[in-house]
Amino acid sequence: MSIGSQEGVDVRGDAMSPEAATGAITTWFRNGRTQHASGAFCGWREGPEGPLSPPYPEITGYALTFLTGVGAGDGAAAERAVDWLVARERAGDHASRPERADGIVYAFDVAMITHGLLRVGALTGRVAVTEAGLRQADRLVAAVDHEGRLACLLGDPVTHLAPAWSTRGQVHLLKCAQALLSAHEAGHPRARQVAERLVRAAVDAPTDGEPGPPVPTCPGSDTVSLHALCYGAEGLWVWGTATGDEAALRVSRRFTEWVWRQQLPDGAFPGFVRADGRPGGGRAQNDVLAQAVRLASLHRFTGVSVNAATDHLLGRLWRHGEEAAAIYWPDTDSAHLNSWVSMFAAQALWLRGRSERRLDWWELV
Repeated sequence: MSIGSQEGVDVRGDAMSPEAATGAITTWFRNGRTQHASGAFCGWREGPEGPLSPPYPEITGYALTFLTGVGAGDGAAAERAVDWLVARERAGDHASRPERADGIVYAFDVAMITHGLLRVGALTGRVAVTEAGLRQADRLVAAVDHEGRLACLLGDPVTHLAPAWSTRGQVHLLKCAQALLSAHEAGHPRARQVAERLVRAAVDAPTDGEPGPPVPTCPGSDTVSLHALCYGAEGLWVWGTATGDEAALRVSRRFTEWVWRQQLPDGAFPGFVRADGRPGGGRAQNDVLAQAVRLASLHRFTGVSVNAATDHLLGRLWRHGEEAAAIYWPDTDSAHLNSWVSMFAAQALWLRGRSERRLDWWELV
């Protein structure tokens, strides 16, 4: 894949094609608009010249995966991001949000860091980067050995966090299979086994045939995070694509179909719904929109609803000159230019540009 090679594209017209939008988003990201002076990538910037959010290790891992996919994995931006992550790992600093004093470590974040480091290591041959990624993978494998499963939080028990998909859920952790597969390719002796264990728990789970959500995203809650459910579908697609596991691909498609049943009349997607399909509170989220469009392309969905979602995503990009970025909440006046939404959107729109395009399992951000 080379989604950043849209040279000479005019993005100034009123109507922007998926290809033009992909190139403009990639330009914005490669220009480091959300990269901190430390080398870390941040979650977002408030407006084109506004303040950055704090450095974000998970998003820095995502950035490395994205940059390798657009042919910039050995460039200056990636090198600075790698150096920041490797320095933290060597110092034993695994906190998922460095600006907070609680030191909490999310397994999902470790996985995204792992995958990003291992992709750069594979691309550049930098042994120290690969070794840092493998040490991060060791933490995921050790957690499964200790708990019998992969929990959301690594390390000492944390009791003060409210139950949520990110603190108690399991479905989003399926995406960790991607990092474990990369670790397997880099020579980790047990990473693939642990990845398969995660996937089998989802694929072999009994279904009741009811029209409700395929799995809960937070135990004990009837509110479903579509963002988390998309992560689950993505992880199953990664595993199924990498290994030829048709059962995993079927379950990924089932998750994706349920997400698409929650589409709003204007083409957008809510962040949360109730298990019975009623609104779950909160606003529409463009990360879910971009993930849904991307999954639709990965599973070869077609039709008016996919076109409406694509148009909605295109129509709500922030644009300036040769750059564009995705906004987290599409129905607000603030220009919350978001790193992860922009990366998701770039890949989604690249796939929508031509029907024959594919992503490799390791390229998925």
